[in-house]
This record gives sequence, C-alpha cells and structure tokens, in this order.
Amino acid sequence: MTALRFTVLIAASYLAATAAHADGTYQTLPLVQNWSNTALIVSNDNWGSCPGIMGYRGDNLTTATGSDPQTILGTSSVVDVNANQTNPNTFNTSGVTEFHLTDPVVALQGSGTADAPYVQLHVTTAGMQNIVVAYDLRDIDGSNRNAVQSVALQYRVGTSGNFVNVPSAYVADATTGPSLATLVTPVNVLMPSAINDKAQVQIRILTSNAANGDEWVGVDNLSVTGSAIAVAAEAAAWSAVKSQYR
Repeated sequence: MTALRFTVLIAASYLAATAAHADGTYQTLPLVQNWSNTALIVSNDNWGSCPGIMGYRGDNLTTATGSDPQTILGTSSVVDVNANQTNPNTFNTSGVTEFHLTDPVVALQGSGTADAPYVQLHVTTAGMQNIVVAYDLRDIDGSNRNAVQSVALQYRVGTSGNFVNVPSAYVADATTGPSLATLVTPVNVLMPSAINDKAQVQIRILTSNAANGDEWVGVDNLSVTGSAIAVAAEAAAWSAVKSQYR
C-alpha cells in the first residue's frame, strides 16, 4: 500500500468515526426532545442518533470555581456524554450524562475538568420568526451535595465566534439540597430577533463548575419553535383589511 493511499484511508476512517459520534445537522423547526427513548444514546460520547443535538464537556472555558455561566461565551471541542447511567447520587464523572431514570433525562454537572458543560442545539430558522426556546431544568441529584448550580441559555448565528447570552433565561440555582431532588424549573424564552430567518443557529444550555460539590441538573422537554414569516405577514395584512370595514 502506498503512503498516499494509507494516508487517505486513515483520514477517511477518522472522518467516518467523527460523523458516527455526533449529529450536528441543522434541523428545521420544531425541534423537540424529551429523552424518553433511551435507545438514542447507547455509547459514550456518541450523539449520532440525536439529530441536531450534541453535548460538550466545556474544558478550560473558565479557570475559576463558581463562575457565572452567563459570562462564559467561548466554545469547547470535547464532545461528551456518559451513556446509560442510573444513579445521579453516586455517579461522579462530570460533564454531560444520560440517566436511565423513571423519567429519563440528559443532565449536566460541572467540575474541575468539565468547567462549563453544555447541551447544544443546531437549528435552521430560515423563513421563521418568533423563535421560542423552552425546557425544564430538573434537580435529579439527591446526594448530600448542595451547590448553587446556575444555568444559562446562549446562542450564536453561524458556526464561529462567541455565544451571546440571553439574560431572561438565566436560572441562579436549579437545585436544592442536600438530599433533595424534586425541583423542576421551567424556562420559556422568546429569543432575540437576531436569530430569525437564519440558515444556521446554535443554541446551548450550560452550567459551570460550582462551589461546594456540583449537582446534576437535567435538561428535559427541550423545544425550539417558531412561526413562519409569510404566515405572520399574511395575518397582519388580513387584519389590516378587516379593520377597514369595522
């Protein structure tokens, strides 16, 4: 085998393996996910069966403990998910984890390694406006940990540059404790018009390495919806016509 052919084969194998572990394809709206299908994530770091959704560990996005995730705007290259776990109280590999609970969920936990773990959504909003992002933050950690586990929502248009924080979606502490795991915090936010009618939009939910022992926060019942620009324009025009005959 020639050196060139060997190099090509190695490169092709690498690309195939990378594609098999992630699905960052941009999805038309609505994008919804509640993790009830536990067959979507079957092996570590493999998002290949979750169209438009990926998880990242967030290594080195901050150097401080207790950083406000709203201020963490950089990106991570470490694709991450710990698959098929069952006990948030005892599982201590931080980052992004899928838990097979009575109500399955994907959850985030920060640490000294997973400085700012996040779940990232990839959508196209072409022809759409009034984009609404909704999800439930679930405290699933019933251990003796009692962190102030804050969670932020951010977006960017395209695939490069820093993310932009959405202040209205900020949750100062999505957990209670110690030894409590019942809190559910719903988030429902109308996104800035900057993401309307765009071919590629990335939206992420992230936490950070908290003080006093990080807790697991589930990100459940994800929903990204919008309304068609043409429909909205037609409705406005029809409303204007009707108003002339009142």
